[in-house]
Amino acid sequence: MDDRTPPLTDVSVVVPTFNEAGSIAELLHRLSLLLDPERSEMLVVDDSTDDTVREATAEAERLPHSIRIIHRPHPDGGLSGAVIAGMRLAARRWVVVMDGDLQHPPEAVPLLVITGRERDAGIVLGSRYCAGGRASGLEGRFRHAVSSASTVAARALFPRRLHGCSDPMSGFFAVRLDALDLDALQPRGFKILLEVLVRHRLTLVEVPYDFGARHGGVSKASLANGGAYLRQLVALRLHRTPPLAPATFVTNHHIRATNPDIRHECGRLTPTRGPQHWSRMS
Repeated sequence: MDDRTPPLTDVSVVVPTFNEAGSIAELLHRLSLLLDPERSEMLVVDDSTDDTVREATAEAERLPHSIRIIHRPHPDGGLSGAVIAGMRLAARRWVVVMDGDLQHPPEAVPLLVITGRERDAGIVLGSRYCAGGRASGLEGRFRHAVSSASTVAARALFPRRLHGCSDPMSGFFAVRLDALDLDALQPRGFKILLEVLVRHRLTLVEVPYDFGARHGGVSKASLANGGAYLRQLVALRLHRTPPLAPATFVTNHHIRATNPDIRHECGRLTPTRGPQHWSRMS
């Protein structure tokens, strides 16, 4: 965060984790440099079989921030279920969702939140595919192809709902908690953003970011998750969604992770619609 930017307030950062002991401490530390220790919080919702909880707890003890670590013995709903569990516990108006492997740069969190506040958006999506975004962290041609095909499939099934959304597969976004009906979400697999966009009418703003290299852990992509994604598409397609409001177009801006100066346009504003707890509280 730039020295001129004050720490973020009224933000809950929800981090679903699965075997990310090698990166979670660094993530929490980097987030701590961005968040107000008294008026923001971090929630780690963990489905791991490794030492992620231990590493997260040790780092939380070193920080003055409000940090809650929730381990789910039974990971109902997969990554999406973990995100919703974190949202239900969130105490702040804006919720930022991001992975625990550092492929989503923590330094871009202020970009999401500040853009949402300035544009009066319901959700701000970090996009790899709008102007200025990059997907350099996707490993090999196969993962690039799978990501592209998944995006094409989603947009083909929901052409109006995802109009103006360049990256419905993104796992990096900020959303106003009061704009969500958490009971309407039916989590399965690891594409929670698609569930949120299709089941709600939210004002969407996109901003670009660089999807970076993985720091520990393994990819969540698998044949099982691919099957869950296809089932999710079918379930969402059969679900009756509320009608869209007329579209409104605005200029969006890109703020560099290390310097929140306005850079260039990106995307458009579009209306879319039994755990264990460890806490380090300030």
